[in-house]
Amino acid sequence: MRLSGGSAEAGAAERAVPAAVALLRDLIGFESVSHRSNRDIADYIADYLARFGVEARRLPNAAGDKVALLATLGPADQPGVVLSAHTDVVPVEGQRWSSPPFAATLRDQRVYGRGSTDMKGFIATVLAAVPKFLGTAGRTPVHIALSYDEEVGCAGADDLVAAVAGLPAPPALCIVGEPTGLRVARAHKGKLARRLVFTGRGGHSALPHRAANAVEAAARMAVALSALGAELRVRHDPAFDPPWSSVHVGSLHGGGALNLVPDRAVLEFEVRTLPGEDEAALIARLDALQREAHAALAAQAPEAGVAMEPISAYPGLDTPAQSWPVTLGAALSGAAAAGAGEPTTLAFGTEAGLYARAGIPTIVCGPGDIARAHKADEWIGFDELAAAGAMMSRLASLLHAPLDAWPLRAPASPPTS
Repeated sequence: MRLSGGSAEAGAAERAVPAAVALLRDLIGFESVSHRSNRDIADYIADYLARFGVEARRLPNAAGDKVALLATLGPADQPGVVLSAHTDVVPVEGQRWSSPPFAATLRDQRVYGRGSTDMKGFIATVLAAVPKFLGTAGRTPVHIALSYDEEVGCAGADDLVAAVAGLPAPPALCIVGEPTGLRVARAHKGKLARRLVFTGRGGHSALPHRAANAVEAAARMAVALSALGAELRVRHDPAFDPPWSSVHVGSLHGGGALNLVPDRAVLEFEVRTLPGEDEAALIARLDALQREAHAALAAQAPEAGVAMEPISAYPGLDTPAQSWPVTLGAALSGAAAAGAGEPTTLAFGTEAGLYARAGIPTIVCGPGDIARAHKADEWIGFDELAAAGAMMSRLASLLHAPLDAWPLRAPASPPTS
């Protein structure tokens, strides 16, 4: 599939870079770290869209300090394309930046600043393309869906995904613009993260039989989780690195003095699952391990036990490699024309699995490199913004026609994830 454009399209994308850079500079200036409110950046984006007559629907969280945005450009009663991103970024504390992380710095044809790659660069290119979308979206709409709290386990996307799935016409495609170097990613693992709080009975270390050691119980759980992870390696999928589902114990804290039996310990772990993993059976195994640990502690002290606290959970993504969304994504991104049309998979998770679970065919494709994300001196190149701008131009060139008249027709039944 080849979309119209050529050198004229490339020139238009190059001219659009200053607009995207200006927007990106503004977006970086908002300290939208996940533990803070994102209302200021959401207000900025909503005000920007309003200048073009586009109303952004606000979806606040229960506390009212954070808000997701959903905007439709074009006919809302027709199936369209969702461009999805998150507005939050990770913290900068403890990192050594050579320039202020929340004041964009332009040098060497790059934009430096927190979120430049992950993923305000994509948001900037989408916003820069709004006038073009409005000029062409006669038959197929574009929906802009912006979430919060993605960086803390996709915690702020549920209401937004439900709103997208509940649009008057269900979208035919969602593109999550996480940094992939504009290669189409069709799949990634799911994730489940938990915190286990072990409550024992304290006492003198000379009399351990009268106590219940919470640290020892947590250590036994860490070993059991490691054994479970080894079992999961039996099933392989070479499309992923590593090619198996994994269990990782990330922290274990407890105790205060060597001569005291610790009465409290906290263990945090995560499970990253391959698409197709029996997640219900896996969760049942985890729950059984927790019950066994609880019973063992309670046998030493009736007041002891193990409590579970959820940290985060999101599903994986598994869009078929030969499906219409993947092929169209490669054409839109330019990957197909560059000979890099084969889709890839991701080691990191995204909100794409949530959209796919809601029945919306979904891919991940955006500018930048995930290797630069979450680090000091995060940056994105002007050339990457220009390439993303060209992607938006290709999408805009299709919007004058209904989906069933696009160069590759959407399937009658969307692929399932």
